[in-house]
Amino acid sequence: MPMPLSDSDKALLLDIFGTTRTITISGFKTGAVADLRTFVTDIEGIMDGSQASSDFVSSWTNVTKKVLIKEFSHDKLAADETKLSYTLTLIEGTVI
Repeated sequence: MPMPLSDSDKALLLDIFGTTRTITISGFKTGAVADLRTFVTDIEGIMDGSQASSDFVSSWTNVTKKVLIKEFSHDKLAADETKLSYTLTLIEGTVI
């Protein structure tokens, strides 16, 4: 029987929605400053609170998954105005 503060192997878990998977993509985007701004605003525009699932095709397994954006961060490199580093975290799932 699970007890508060007991070992985790006695924890109650409910698998109502299945397991979750996150996919993290990190990289650099290069281009004109206006193109980099468009890249950022386009992704932030998708994250407006009314997302629809998007298709993500893995370059490793070639499998298509339905995903939503969980997090997006970016940083313009001070030494190079034409280069932006970014990290995009996706969560697998479908909006119902």
